[in-house]
Amino acid sequence: MTDVKTVNYSINGKRPAVCKRWEGRFIVSVKKKLYGVLIGKRPVIRQAYVKYKGNGKSAVKKGFFLLKLYFYYCILGDKRLSRISEKRKKLCCKSSESELSLCETPENFAEKLCSFDAVSFDIFDTLIYRPFSQPADLFYIAGAEAELLDFSEIRQYSEKNAREKKLEKDGNTEINLDDIYDYMEQYAGSIYSRAKDRELEAEYNLCFANPYMKKVWEILTEKNIPIVITSDMYLKSDFLEKLLQKNGFSGYKKLFVSNEYGCSKNNGELYEAVKSFLKSRNIAHIGDNIYSDYEKCKERGITPFICKNPNTEGNPYRPDCFSAIIGSAYSGIVNAKYHSGLNLYPMLYEYGYGYSGIFVLGYCNFIRKIQLETGADKVLFLARDGELLHKVYKKLYPNADTEYFLWSRLAAAKLSFNENTLDFIRRFIYHKNRDNFSAREILEQMDLGELHNKCPLKDTVINNKNYKLLAKFIIDNKEQINKHYEPLNIGARKYFEDKLTNCRKALAVDVGWAGSGAVSISQLCRKWKICTEIIGVNGGINDSFSEHPNSSESLLQSGKLYSYCFSQGHNRDIYLSHDSSSGHNIFFEMLLGSETPSLSGFDIDGKPIFTENEADNPKTAALIHKGAEDFCDDWLSRFKNYPYMLNISGNDAYAPFMYAIKDGGSYFSYALGNCSFNIGVGTKEKKIKVQI
Repeated sequence: MTDVKTVNYSINGKRPAVCKRWEGRFIVSVKKKLYGVLIGKRPVIRQAYVKYKGNGKSAVKKGFFLLKLYFYYCILGDKRLSRISEKRKKLCCKSSESELSLCETPENFAEKLCSFDAVSFDIFDTLIYRPFSQPADLFYIAGAEAELLDFSEIRQYSEKNAREKKLEKDGNTEINLDDIYDYMEQYAGSIYSRAKDRELEAEYNLCFANPYMKKVWEILTEKNIPIVITSDMYLKSDFLEKLLQKNGFSGYKKLFVSNEYGCSKNNGELYEAVKSFLKSRNIAHIGDNIYSDYEKCKERGITPFICKNPNTEGNPYRPDCFSAIIGSAYSGIVNAKYHSGLNLYPMLYEYGYGYSGIFVLGYCNFIRKIQLETGADKVLFLARDGELLHKVYKKLYPNADTEYFLWSRLAAAKLSFNENTLDFIRRFIYHKNRDNFSAREILEQMDLGELHNKCPLKDTVINNKNYKLLAKFIIDNKEQINKHYEPLNIGARKYFEDKLTNCRKALAVDVGWAGSGAVSISQLCRKWKICTEIIGVNGGINDSFSEHPNSSESLLQSGKLYSYCFSQGHNRDIYLSHDSSSGHNIFFEMLLGSETPSLSGFDIDGKPIFTENEADNPKTAALIHKGAEDFCDDWLSRFKNYPYMLNISGNDAYAPFMYAIKDGGSYFSYALGNCSFNIGVGTKEKKIKVQI
């Protein structure tokens, strides 16, 4: 009988590859079965789980989250898992979001690193950012360029299975891009292999430098500190070298890429190659992954420093109500801005960057499409809300014929007094009968102070009981009022003729709400026989809570008025959520608010006359404008090679705003809490203040 001997499977303290391959196959088999049973059969759970684990959570946290999903889905019957989604999301209300990730200065951090003999950097989410909230979302761009359906999911599936195949064969999961596409071709067909070049182009075109680490890098290279790059990545070193060079990271000693060494930071072995090359024990490493860049690094005797991943930090504050591609791009760009650790931005700047920017960019693209569709010769951006739109539109379409058109509800009401007396009375009297204005104050707002002594109400406060008496007084003195407004009409006509000469058709662009700006301009053109057809374009239209929700429907139906974000006929969920009675119009208008005063009218020569003190919150408007313009610049910089990324739907443009509305408006209260707003046409002194 043969003696049974104990077999030692270790070689120099390490298990041979055959043992690792057996363990790998077993682990892969178990994981596949568990995934299929727990996640694969329930799309809602799978979607929530995949999104959660993509934020770099530990295995323990992912396990608990999966249990939580099952509890809500199976026990509480929440088949859409809406409660979990709502709980995970939050708004940073009481401070700037950028304050949460503000780091010590790059100079101070670089000084610490200078005490080491050498410094190692991770690449992605450390030196270089992608403009997406999840790395895999870059595959959407590659798929679009290759004109392939469902490419992103097939690309991720191929990578996962290529790694499993590598593990079974060699005992490690370190693959390169060729391995992924070889598997993809076998699995999905040769048509998908053409996307490899598109993926590399997207990586090269879209990736950009982390501004914080760029400054640290520059200081270290100036001081001749040896630098190496250490990355767990499927991209090959020759491509990564080009990518680093393009983004200003040059002068390093060596690039260590896991797929070329057959080992990784994740198992710690790649750090041994770094140590062997540098021949030093006093090494620092900077990366964003707690496990591979910190724990495994520390195990190997290298001093780790964690660089916060902007998406891990920022995604909990980003809305879920976006479409997939635009939402990921928006979140990635905003996260990188707020959470690089370099700058602290004022809350109003963030209001412009995070709320106004995407609306302005999408709205301008929408306006351009309407201009081409209608054949409009010119685009009139109506003051004051059109100021920011005009700047960005000219940047996007420099050859377009545009005009920043001085206009206001105040001027329109006075110029149309004879033809539209009802609108005049509604704006100046009816809308103010609950705001403690006296008859004198209202007449002054009409620029009719000379009638005060004739008015029987004189200094009486106008209310719901006596406003009709003031309205009757206006109608009874219609002839005198028309005579008073005659110089204004002469001057305005000269201004119109100057701006609309040889213009067959023009778009009149405003933020909202009834389209009265475009309608009043169109009526005056007919009155003065100016042969220009006016088509209105609004950011939003009267919502279901407004006093006259149907006032614009006929013009929307006939194509004389267009609405970008919502109307009764499209994005109806937004239409039903937007509530003008809760101040939503004011908050929305602040996305485009201007530093300039409001137009009162024109003198007889056609020169504009402005109100004295209706330039609300000029510093507020300046910060919001700056934030919005910077967002537009960042978006255009990131996606300059992909013009279709300007196709931002009204639903996506409104998504951050919708997110803040669902929070009860607390964000608006904190961001705009020190601002004041005019409460009606022509108001100069009576203002309301946002309350916290």
